[in-house]
Order: sequence, then C-alpha cells, then structure tokens
Amino acid sequence: MLPLDAKRNTESYSYPNGMLNIGWIAGVLRHPGNGTCFIQQTASENHMIPIEFDPRKSPIPRDVKELDIVMAYCHVSGFKDGDQRSLRLRAIRFEAANTMHMDKRFIEDLVKKWETKVHDAAKRTATPEAIKALQATQPQSIQERLSAFDWRVMQMNRNASNQVRLAGFVQAKSLERNRVIDGKPVNDRLVVLLRQTEDPDKCIPIRWYSRNLEPLANMLRRGLPIVVSGEVRLDVKSVGAPDPESGVAPVSKVPFIQAKDLPGPVPPDSDMIRIDPWWAVELFNNLGKPAASAAPAQDEASKAAEFAAQFQTANVQPES
Repeated sequence: MLPLDAKRNTESYSYPNGMLNIGWIAGVLRHPGNGTCFIQQTASENHMIPIEFDPRKSPIPRDVKELDIVMAYCHVSGFKDGDQRSLRLRAIRFEAANTMHMDKRFIEDLVKKWETKVHDAAKRTATPEAIKALQATQPQSIQERLSAFDWRVMQMNRNASNQVRLAGFVQAKSLERNRVIDGKPVNDRLVVLLRQTEDPDKCIPIRWYSRNLEPLANMLRRGLPIVVSGEVRLDVKSVGAPDPESGVAPVSKVPFIQAKDLPGPVPPDSDMIRIDPWWAVELFNNLGKPAASAAPAQDEASKAAEFAAQFQTANVQPES
C-alpha cells in the first residue's frame, strides 16, 4: 500500500522503471473483485476502464463500495495480445475521489441542487420532504443508481479525473492518413510505441488524432526520448451481431493512451528519465537515419501489413 507520506511526494511512486510513469483515474467503482475492478466515467459500460491491483498491498478501502466514486493511482505497462498492442493499468493506491477530480460544471450543478432543497426546506416547519428524500435509502437497482449519475455534467473522463504522464523512448510508429470511416473523412491517426523496459513487447501504445500528423510522425524518430501527457481510452469495436434477447452486441475492447498534446523532448539531464538503459543502444544505432515512409494504405490488406511492419520487435532494424 502506498503510505500517506509517500502519497504527498509524487517522486516516490512515479518512476517504477526509472522513467516517468504515473496515472490518476477517478470515476464510479464497478465490479470490484479479487485483484480486478473497473472505473466507469461515462454512461457507456463498454468504455469502463479496467484496473488491476494487489488485494494485499493496494486494497480498495473498506468504506468504498460499488457505485461509489473512487480514484486510483496507477502505473501503466504494455503487452502484446497476438498482433494487437494493448496496455494494463495497475493501481498502487485507491482513495475516495475529491472535488478536484470533478469538472467545475459538476460543482455548479451540485450547488444548484442543494440550493433548491434548502430553499424548499425553509418553507416548512416540520421535517421537509426534501430532507426526507435525502435520508431515504438509495435505490437498490444498480441500473437505477447508474441512471442517477449525470455523466455529462460530471465529465469524469477528462482533466484531473483521467490523466497519465509517461516518459520513454520511441520504439516504433505507424501513421494512417486520409482515413475514411462510413464514407466520411476523419482525422489522421498516429500510433507510437513508447519503450520503458528491456522487453520491447511491453511498449506502451500512444495515439494522436488530428489533421495532418505527418510532420509530427517525421519528427518522432526511433530512439527519441519523449514525455507525453494523455488520457486512458478504450478502442471499442463490434465483433458480432446483437444478442436476440438482450439486444447487446459483443465487442472488443483495447485500452490505449490518447495524447492530449504534442510530445516534449527529454534532454539527457532531465529527471523524467533517470537511468541510462543499456537496451537503448540498439535504438541509437540508427539515430539520425530517417524512418521508412508511412504512406497512406490503399486498401485494408495493405494497411494491415504496413501497421504490422511498424510494430516489429527491436531485433528488426528499420529501413534506412
């Protein structure tokens, strides 16, 4: 468990591999179990963020139950699931969320609701109905309680409620330009694998979505040390027809980090990377050589082949 004094000192837990790696995720606690739980930040349960934890070292506080608002201090690690790059969030501490994790619109909305109840209470001499309603037992149905959250006002999937900071070395990248979804043009997508460990299969996938990302892709060369601020997102895609009875379609869920801004360079004397990793030598062997051109794919087959080529392990050197 993260001690209280260590909690106040972010440096004590932000460098698990000698490189900056820390995330703070706040939201509604769902399905707490023996070493796993989810944090829900939007009305869609498909986008609940999976969290792993050690029940002995980093337990969920006893007074925090399912459907309570909770905040998790997390470390991020990457892994490969077949050809798919994904990531894990492992909590090192849980605590009840505070008002700083909420959007200011949530605070304004809460004050307005209390203002209405207090004014209503002042008009009565006996115990007002508004106070009786506050004292009443909460709805037993999970769906009723979830429906009581104003997800739009709370905005828990951004700002202080969803933030990750990472520093490491660029291992590989993949740029998709001129994308079209359902016949409509959408933003370019740049995916970068950020390496923090000896094992290249544990690189953390980071995505940028914007118009004309080619200049950024050209700058992010293999071996470049960068620092990134982002948010945890889930890439959710339907993988089958909806169930006839429930109407719910099966989906695949792939967590990733969506960058909030352009990455920053990390100079050699920076505290964001505090070690000189021996495995980075193989990255620097080709430092200064331009990476292979990431031209737009012409069809799905060529796009898949190009994407896979960008994610080879460190033993495969990029073309010069």
